[in-house]
Amino acid sequence: MSEVEPIVAIKGSDRLSPNSVNIQKGTTYVFPDSACIAALDVDGALILVEQLRRTIAQSTLELPGGTLRTGESPLECAQREFGEETGLGLCDTRFLFKLDLDLSTTIHRTHVFEARAVGRPSALKGEFKVRHVPVEEAIEMVRAGVITHAPTVSAVLSITAKY
Repeated sequence: MSEVEPIVAIKGSDRLSPNSVNIQKGTTYVFPDSACIAALDVDGALILVEQLRRTIAQSTLELPGGTLRTGESPLECAQREFGEETGLGLCDTRFLFKLDLDLSTTIHRTHVFEARAVGRPSALKGEFKVRHVPVEEAIEMVRAGVITHAPTVSAVLSITAKY
């Protein structure tokens, strides 16, 4: 049986009730590091996954990625998650940047990589609906507020800075 890791550790003097969380001054929520990959397909389109996010009760478009497992490097995590979520392979993977999502009340770092996607997914391989979005369209989706996931927005802007 695999070890189950907590999603969040709470440091400070939080009071939890069934209906709310009262965040006290000095409370810090510590999340495990995560990693994701901004991969372009053979046509230069960005590979995104569509995920239902229950926290906002809607689907989002995001880079494939997830939480690091114990002993796993950020690169290993990003590659594993990309394969699990898309059913595709990767080549030419390189580190892009680290992103601290909100240092006011949380410690949550995401490691972002870029790569080229290889292969063709079968409908049964990936966990999520995979979208191949031209980079220009991804930029417009960021500007229109369609793509709001912070690591994805940051990666789109970073990729477009190269053009």
